[in-house]
Amino acid sequence: MSRFFASTYEYDTSSSSSEEDLLSSSEEEFLGSSSGEESEDSIFNESESEAESDYDTDDSEGKPYGPDWFKKPEFRKPGGGSGANKFLKGANYSESDEESSDEGKKVVKSAKEKLLDEMQAVYDNIETAEMSEDWISISNEFDNITRLLVRAHQLSLGTPYIFIKVVAQIEDLVSATSQNDIKNKAVARAYNTTKQRVKKVSRENEELLAKFREDPESLEKESAADMASSLGGLQAVNFGKAANLSDVATATSEVSFFTTLRIVMDSRGKKNVNQQDLLKTLEELLDLAKSPYESIMAYLTLVPMRFDVSSTLSYQPIDQWKASFNDIVNLMTILDNNFSTYQVSELAAPAEFLEDEPEADSNGVKKLLGSLFSFVERLDDEFKKSLLNIDPHSSDYLIRLKDEQSIYNLILRVQLYLEATLPADEQERLIARAFVKRLNHIYYKSEKLIAKMESNAWKSVPSNYSSKFVARQDTIDSAYVKNLVNTLSGILSKNNNNDVRMRAVLYNIYFAALNVDFHQAKDMLLNSGVQTHINTSNPSLQILFNRVVVQLGLAAFKACLIEECHQVLNELLSTPHLREILGQQTLQRISSTTDDREQQCLPYHQHINLDLIDVVFMTCSLLIEIPQMAAFFSGIKVKRFPHSQKSIRRALDYSEKVSFQGPPETLRDFVLFAAKAMQKGDWNKSIEYLKKIQSWNLLPNSATVMENLTERVQVESLKTYFFTYKRFYASFSVKKLSELFSLPEAKIITILESVISQYDIAAKFNEENTILIVEKGDEITKLEEIALKLNKEVKIVKERLNPSNNHR
Repeated sequence: MSRFFASTYEYDTSSSSSEEDLLSSSEEEFLGSSSGEESEDSIFNESESEAESDYDTDDSEGKPYGPDWFKKPEFRKPGGGSGANKFLKGANYSESDEESSDEGKKVVKSAKEKLLDEMQAVYDNIETAEMSEDWISISNEFDNITRLLVRAHQLSLGTPYIFIKVVAQIEDLVSATSQNDIKNKAVARAYNTTKQRVKKVSRENEELLAKFREDPESLEKESAADMASSLGGLQAVNFGKAANLSDVATATSEVSFFTTLRIVMDSRGKKNVNQQDLLKTLEELLDLAKSPYESIMAYLTLVPMRFDVSSTLSYQPIDQWKASFNDIVNLMTILDNNFSTYQVSELAAPAEFLEDEPEADSNGVKKLLGSLFSFVERLDDEFKKSLLNIDPHSSDYLIRLKDEQSIYNLILRVQLYLEATLPADEQERLIARAFVKRLNHIYYKSEKLIAKMESNAWKSVPSNYSSKFVARQDTIDSAYVKNLVNTLSGILSKNNNNDVRMRAVLYNIYFAALNVDFHQAKDMLLNSGVQTHINTSNPSLQILFNRVVVQLGLAAFKACLIEECHQVLNELLSTPHLREILGQQTLQRISSTTDDREQQCLPYHQHINLDLIDVVFMTCSLLIEIPQMAAFFSGIKVKRFPHSQKSIRRALDYSEKVSFQGPPETLRDFVLFAAKAMQKGDWNKSIEYLKKIQSWNLLPNSATVMENLTERVQVESLKTYFFTYKRFYASFSVKKLSELFSLPEAKIITILESVISQYDIAAKFNEENTILIVEKGDEITKLEEIALKLNKEVKIVKERLNPSNNHR
C-alpha cells in the first residue's frame, strides 16, 4: 500500500496479511523503493505514523493537498488548511479541540431537560422569596410548578424529584409561619391559598413525600420512569397522537378520579393531543365514577369536549350529535335524581379544586358552576347546521328533521330546571334564552302542529316540574298555543337586550299573520315600531322582518284583501334578490364568514314557497291593474299605481312584442293568459287559467280562497268590460250583464254606481234600474284612437327617413 494512505487509514494487524496479498507487484516495488529494507508490516508502525503525522503537520500551513481537497474542513488534519481526519489514527485529536471548535454553538436540550430546568428555576425563586417571606411570589411559583407537573405527566415523565422537593420545602415553610404574624391582607390571602393548595398536593403525593423525608438521596437517584411505574398511575399515560389507551382503565382505577379528570382538562385543546383519546378516557371515567358529584363533573367536561372535536367541521356528525344529546339527558337525569343535594347553576361560585365539593347552602344544596342551557344552545346550533348541509330533497333530511322534537323536549326540560333552581329575581333574565329557542322552533308552524309538539314535550318532562309562566295542561288546544306564544313574547319584550325584544315581537307577528288574522298582525307591526330601526339591526333580524312582511301579505290574500296584499308585497318584490333577503339561499352562495353564513340561512322546512309568493302578487296585480288599464285607454283619468318588475302590466307589454306564443306552461304564463281573458271580459276563461295553478294547494284554506278569488274576478271583469265598451254602446242592460258575469242584478247595480261615482263617468240608470244609459262626451272612439296612433307612427318613420329635416 502507498505510504500516503498510512496516516489516514488504520488497519487491524490481523487483517494486514490478507490485504497485502491484494497488492500488485508494482505497488510492492514502490513500497520497496520508498521504505528500503523495512518489513511489510512497518507501514502500520505507530512511531512511523507519528513521524509522518508530524511531517504533515509541519507542512500544514500551506493549502490542503491530496485527498484533503475532497474532505470537509472538520475532517481535515487539525491545524492549518489541510488538517487530518479527527477520527483516524495519527490525527492528534483531543476532546479539548472539539470543545474549542464548538464554542458559541447553541446547546439543544430535550423536553425533559427543559422541564427539569424550569422546575429548578421555580425552586430557586421560592428560596429567594422565602428569605423575604414574599408569600405572593411563593403562591405564584407554586402554581407554576403545578402546571409544570401536568406537562411532565403528559410527557410520561412521572413525578420529578424536584417537584417533591418543592412541595416539602413549601410545606415546611407553611408550618413554620403563623398567620397572626402577617399584617398585610394581600400577603395573608396568598398565605392561606398556598396553605390549602400545598395540603391538597401533599395528600396526593403522600407516598413520595414520606420517602423524600426518610431518605432524600435515594429518591433523587431514582429515575422519573421508575417512580411512575412504581406508582402505577396515570402519569405514564400519554394523550399524544400515538397514545395507546389499552391500559387506561387499569390506570384510572389505581389513580384518583379527579387526578385523571384534571389531566384530561389540562390536555384539552392542545395541538399535539388526540382529542378522540380524551373522549374515550372520559367515557371510561364515567364508568368508574362512584358518586353523583364525580358523574356530574365528568359530564360537565365531556359535553363541551364533544363539541370541540367537531368545531372545525361544517357540522357535528350525527352520531356524535346523538352522543352529546344522550350525555346531556343523562346529566339531567342525575341532577333530577339528586335535586336536593346537587344543582348546576350559572350563579354558583367557581370551585378552586375539583376534589373539594362546594359547601352546602342553608337548604343543604351544593351549587356547582355550569351552564346547562349553553349545552342545549350548542346542540341546537349543530342541529341547524346539519339541516343546512344536508340535501333538503333527500330522505336524509326528513330523517334528520325528526330530531327536532327531541331537541325541543330538551329545551323545555332545561327551562323548567332553571325555573326550579334560579332565584325568583333572576329567572326572567336568565331564562330568556330558553324562551327565544322555544319560539324559534314554533313561530312558523300551524297551531295544530305546535299543539302536538307541546304535548309530546310535556310528556317527556318529569312530573314534578312545573312552570309559572305557562302551566302544564292535560289538553293542549288552540287557545293554549296562542297563550303560549303571547306569554313568551310578552316576557321577552321586557328584556334589556334590544335584539331580543325585536325578535320576540317579530315572532309574535309572524305567528299572528299565519294563524290568527291579518288585521291583528298588521296592528301589532304598526304599534311595535320595529320598521323604524330594522335597517340598523343584524342580518338575521332583517331576514326575520322580511319574512314577517311576506307572511303579512299572504295573510291579506287569504282574507281576499287584494289591495292590502298588493301594497304589502309590492316594495318587497321589486328587488331581484328575493331569495337572499328571505334567507332562503344555500350556504355555498354566501361569500362571508361561517358564522354570518349560518345566520343568513334558514333550513329548508322554514322556507316560504317563492312560487306561491309570485303567483299571489301577480294575481293581485291582475285584479288591480287590468281594470285600470282599460279605464286609462278609454280616456278616464286614473291614478296609476307604481308597479314592480313582476307586475302584470310589464308581462303584457313583453307579450305584445313576442311574435309567437304557445300555450301556458309556467305560473307566470297562466296568470298572463288569465289577464288577456279578463281584458276581453271572459271571466270564465280567466278563472279557469288561475285554477290550473298548483301553488294554491299550499294555502291552508285554498278552497275558500278560490271561492273569493272567483267572485273578485267576476267583479273586476265587469269593470273592465264596462270601461272598454262604454264608448261603443249607448246603454247597458243590467239583466244581460247579470247573465254575462253570473252576478245578481243588485250587485251589478252597486258595482256600476260605485264606478260611475269614483271616476265621474257621464252615465246613469233609468228609473227602474234596468238600463244603464251612457251619455256621449268628448271621448274618442276606438277608430279615432287607432288613427291617431298610426299618424304618430308615420311621423316617426318620416323623421327617420329624412334626417336632414332635423338640421334645418
